[in-house]
Amino acid sequence: MKFENQVVIVTGASSGIGEGVAKRFLAEGAKVVGCGIEEKMNIQDPNAIYVQANLTEYAAAEKVVAKAVEAFGKVDKLICCAGVTFIGSLESTSPESFSREFQINVNGVFHMCKAAVPELKKQPGAAIVNIASDLGLAPIPERIGYCPSKAAVIMLTKCIALEQAPAIRANCIMPGLVRTPMIEARFTEAPDPEAVEREMAAIYPMARIGKIEDMTNAIVYLASDDASFVTGEVLGVCGGTTALHI
Repeated sequence: MKFENQVVIVTGASSGIGEGVAKRFLAEGAKVVGCGIEEKMNIQDPNAIYVQANLTEYAAAEKVVAKAVEAFGKVDKLICCAGVTFIGSLESTSPESFSREFQINVNGVFHMCKAAVPELKKQPGAAIVNIASDLGLAPIPERIGYCPSKAAVIMLTKCIALEQAPAIRANCIMPGLVRTPMIEARFTEAPDPEAVEREMAAIYPMARIGKIEDMTNAIVYLASDDASFVTGEVLGVCGGTTALHI
């Protein structure tokens, strides 16, 4: 197993991509520290703990790292999956909502990376993987906060990679639409779920939306020693949409 006896912090581990990532690292032999704003995560495993934390506060990120060291003695990898998507335009989005989206999507990643770096530096092969979005490269309407916040995650990751090399590698992935519970809810609530799914799939050259497994495969690669010469990279896991916007 790729991550046997390694300790991996996964933010946003209580749902969606983060939950899938936490389960995948456990399957790969890691000890996992999940965190999120919910009271608990849907994983019960002797090699996993959960820390409730609002990562828009730096002290909460410090608490997550401290709990990881207390429980497992170290931190080898950090995977930042926590994030939100608010729908709205420049005219319809309040200043408070815009700031909130940045606080969660950007400040939360900054806080977690800053808090984890002192422990990561102690371990060989330390790595950070952040979750950006293909919308961080090419915007769509009604995502006035989300698109620039994910663009910021891309640049933040590159800055961290330059600053922390060679001790810590830092990369990010850019998902497109992913079949998470939130997306599944859109299907079930629609009058014609199959039509909605076809419409979403048509966005992508690969003619489907992403699966959580697609994301975990990429994240596991970037966190592993197989990617030991890869840092500062932005990996599109978005069915080919980046090829449409060169």
